[in-house]
Amino acid sequence: MTEAKISKFLRIDPAAVVESQSERGESTITGPADFIRSLRAKYGILEASWDDLLQLGHATRYGVVLAIREGQARVKWSPTDVSYRPNPSGRRWWKQTKPFFSFAPDVVDRYMLSATFAEHFPEDLSFEVVDRSSSIPSDIRPSNIPTGGYVYLIRSQYGVKIGKSVNVRSRTRLFEVKLPFPISVEHYAWFDDYSYAERDLHRKYHAKRLEGEWFNLSKEDVAYIKTLGKSVRVAGL
Repeated sequence: MTEAKISKFLRIDPAAVVESQSERGESTITGPADFIRSLRAKYGILEASWDDLLQLGHATRYGVVLAIREGQARVKWSPTDVSYRPNPSGRRWWKQTKPFFSFAPDVVDRYMLSATFAEHFPEDLSFEVVDRSSSIPSDIRPSNIPTGGYVYLIRSQYGVKIGKSVNVRSRTRLFEVKLPFPISVEHYAWFDDYSYAERDLHRKYHAKRLEGEWFNLSKEDVAYIKTLGKSVRVAGL
């Protein structure tokens, strides 16, 4: 048993949640699949809808993820009736088509989510934390037919993205259009087998993965990555 200290908070639209009910305020979430893939034990969930007229997010349940198993999440719930007023940049996250997102650390502090969850879940909770390192492929090998290209680091307020492209300039411009937050190119380098290089870095920093290809890299991690491949000057992108 351990206290409900939440390591990350996510919002999910109630209309998107697929779940089966169980006892003692717990349920098993079976969808959406991409939402479940983003969850871990000790994550906090705000089940909240968006009121476009009032420009408010309205939460009706708080949840704490107790376990992730076989594509399902077991969640402890507590009812609530709270509204949140995001700033103009935050509204884009609430209004987007994708029904869930994770809260940035400064928003977590502004909404006082850690204190709120501590009040709603004062009792000890039993978590089933899976050691995901055992599922990391340890036999990542170079491609049979290697292709040359770039592995890049893009930084935002939400972390560092490790990605690959044969044209970093076009990829960066695409991100600038698609992503609802500012980014900057931290580094890119040429690799004769860029797919292998990217996979190997994803494996190396698996424990620091935030979501998708975004990682919580330290200055030392970035400095190490910059020693790999044939570095290219970022200026001019």
